[in-house]
Amino acid sequence: MRYRVHLWIVLFMATWMLPVHGLQAAGAQQDVALMIRLMGYDGGIHNFKNYVLRGKQQYSKAAQNNFAQILEIIPRLKNNAELNSDDRQALDSVKAVVESYNTTLDRLAGLRAKGWRTEDIDRTVIIDDNPAKAALDSLRAKWTWSDFEEMEFQLGYGKAIHNFKNYLLRGQERYHTDALQNFLTVDALITRQLSLPEFSDPRMSAQTTVDREGTITPQEQDAYHRAVRERETHFRQDRAALEEVARAARSYRDYLQLINKMIAIQRPVEQIDQAIKIYDASAKQGLAHLRQAESYLFSPATHDFED
Repeated sequence: MRYRVHLWIVLFMATWMLPVHGLQAAGAQQDVALMIRLMGYDGGIHNFKNYVLRGKQQYSKAAQNNFAQILEIIPRLKNNAELNSDDRQALDSVKAVVESYNTTLDRLAGLRAKGWRTEDIDRTVIIDDNPAKAALDSLRAKWTWSDFEEMEFQLGYGKAIHNFKNYLLRGQERYHTDALQNFLTVDALITRQLSLPEFSDPRMSAQTTVDREGTITPQEQDAYHRAVRERETHFRQDRAALEEVARAARSYRDYLQLINKMIAIQRPVEQIDQAIKIYDASAKQGLAHLRQAESYLFSPATHDFED
């Protein structure tokens, strides 16, 4: 099967877990991760494509806000001693593409006002993403990323949601192929996490964790059981958050088939978009939960997701 993902590679790599400390800490890697998030799923490209599709000002305003935040991060990164001249050139490429999207929002409003069809608007405002995608790949190659950070990357700019929206708008098979691969990669990352003891047996893992920390002994019955319950709740909340992200990703993946069928019978883009009903508010809340300091346990991502 040409879209086969080698899940066994992912699952057997899950051997240890470390706490991630969120994006509050200073550092170039954290700023790059934040920039990727702001560009991607529930960020700039997501809102931009929804504005193309639906013409609602709420999407334009959200995209403008996302792009403005990215353009604030880039100068900070360029002044960071961790980055070299090649990295700064990569950031210039990202900046140029983000600015193109930002200025195009005004053009979109004008074309909408003239009554242009969505397909014609999209063809008129196509932006070359290749320089920014190559730049982000170059920047990301400097560090090792957690499964959660890899998950956000695979969901976002140049990846799953970007390809999904482009397939809906343009009907080109390459977007279908790439979106499917991205969503399968997200599913593999989450599958690896859910196979870990903290999520497969949260009660036992909570007790093991409290015992290992050694700050409370089993003889201190009330405090001990309270600590175990709190840790178990923590694991269950993380599992629920991961499952919500997985549910949304699978919903998008499954809708690729419907888009394919509606394209085949030449349905207009607006009609295809209206037929897609994905309620991903819970997934967005799950991602927000998993970003909190020390709330997400992870194994380093392997990046080995080949057809």
